[in-house]
Amino acid sequence: MKLTKVASAALLSLGLTGAASAETINISITNLTHNNYFTPRLVVAHTADADVFEVGETASTALAWLAEAGVIDDAQNAASSGQNFEAVLGPVDTDNGSNTWHRFGGLVAPSTTLSYDFDTMDKPLLSIASMLIPTNDAFVGLDSIVIPTEAGTYEYYLNAYDAGTELNDELNSTRTDITAEGGTPLGGYGAPGVAGAGAPPIAPSMGTGGTGVAVQVGFAEDGTALADSTQVVDGTDGPVHIHRNTLGDTSATAGASDLDSTVHRWLNPVAKVTIVVPAP
Repeated sequence: MKLTKVASAALLSLGLTGAASAETINISITNLTHNNYFTPRLVVAHTADADVFEVGETASTALAWLAEAGVIDDAQNAASSGQNFEAVLGPVDTDNGSNTWHRFGGLVAPSTTLSYDFDTMDKPLLSIASMLIPTNDAFVGLDSIVIPTEAGTYEYYLNAYDAGTELNDELNSTRTDITAEGGTPLGGYGAPGVAGAGAPPIAPSMGTGGTGVAVQVGFAEDGTALADSTQVVDGTDGPVHIHRNTLGDTSATAGASDLDSTVHRWLNPVAKVTIVVPAP
């Protein structure tokens, strides 16, 4: 992870530093990709007792909901009640002992920055996660960085991770040449990378946020195409790991992928997070 600290000459000359910990900080997230969107962000201030994700470890069910569907809490999808991050972390905007968290809404379009204030409630660590769309289960993540306390501006560059909860089939759920295991026609929302059998149990749109662009996502059944490209079968993709990037191809109706390889690929890092700690 690359970290850059920028402090104004005025602050340096005055020798101003923060208190033992920073409470309300300003967080900006910039989408560095060419043509992928970030879903609403899970932002968590926490102690070492709370963990959003761990590279090399099996993803939690809550992380699967976020990485496959962009779902964080019951307000987004009642079907995920008891399984999402709200169930894991506790009530939103509350000191839950080991954490306080918030879902910052609105899609982040490519080359776009969204900013907001966040009350850390005196917690020492910060984690952020957001789904990349269109993908199967890719997410951008910041894992347990120490929240800076000295007044200034801090920048962090974030990678894309694969939750490992769904095979990266990248298939459009309306493809007529592919069926679910057993021959059932694919359901879903017609978005590549989110193929599934039957209607996915989430709202049909994540909303437009501040971008004016509605992007549909679906909670997919794990799957991949067989050699004859006529079925998808259940499967997973291992523990949380750095994403290998989308495969893509140049056909929207055929081939191994329905993602456009000319627009939907990326190179890490995929996001920049800027934290501003105000002067006391």
